[in-house]
Amino acid sequence: MTLFKKRPAMLTKVLLLSLISSACAEQSGYVSFNLGESPIKNPKQKKSEGKQEVSLYGCNTILNPTTRDKNLNIQMFNWNEKNQVLTDVPYGPQTSEDGKKYYVSKYYMASPPVPIPKGDEKTNIGLVIPDYFTFNGDKPVQIVHLDYTILEPVELKYVEANFNYKSIEGIQSCAEHEVNFVPINIQCKNFPWINKKSTSILKNAKGASGIGRLRNESKQNRIFIPIQDRDVPLQCEVTILDDILLDYEVSFVEGGQEVKTISLTKYYEEKRDMELMCRPRWELPSGCQFPTQY
Repeated sequence: MTLFKKRPAMLTKVLLLSLISSACAEQSGYVSFNLGESPIKNPKQKKSEGKQEVSLYGCNTILNPTTRDKNLNIQMFNWNEKNQVLTDVPYGPQTSEDGKKYYVSKYYMASPPVPIPKGDEKTNIGLVIPDYFTFNGDKPVQIVHLDYTILEPVELKYVEANFNYKSIEGIQSCAEHEVNFVPINIQCKNFPWINKKSTSILKNAKGASGIGRLRNESKQNRIFIPIQDRDVPLQCEVTILDDILLDYEVSFVEGGQEVKTISLTKYYEEKRDMELMCRPRWELPSGCQFPTQY
């Protein structure tokens, strides 16, 4: 069984904390987060706007400081503050519940959008730099920067993913395989940057990408697409990052073919759901092996 299968919420939390504890006892690393200014002019309006969540996705491992705050006394991260360290990040050789040996080294990082308050429909999208990394060393440290003031605020619309898709009868769907977590990368080549004095040399810059995830749950089984004025979507692609999924390979199905990348813009404009295909793995994916290839 894999951490990314669907389980009762309490059981998932217990298994996750157990995984973290066992990993920390063997080998662990650190991530130092440097957050820029808050995109909210008055972050004291709501408590949740004064801090920001960041999630890390590694092989068979999910770290979310929001959840860990209740159990391990680790807080979310403060705006405009440097060197906020997340400790005990699992790293190195691991063993799954069913005895499978794997290696945690590569992590993807996601940080959710920050809605603009006072009823505005627009949302601030941030840049996480870098948005993935590989640990290497005895007590490795990765430095990460979050900037939520450099991209133009946008409205968000959504494209849903179908976890129940079957290509032919007799083939199990992702839902039937109990795959409940799929990391993704959204890339929008014409995402506009804000023209401001501090970035004047980058005038009219465009392009941004970020990490997200899909879950087979209501309102979690969808990917946002940024919208400009007059309901015009940005030109975006979405790629499945399944090299850290221990037990299953995941693809989109398009035109009868299994692919890792599709045009999010096209699916939004055609009002179509994305169809997912999941296949059991027989070998470890690259993100679950010793990182000689990185």
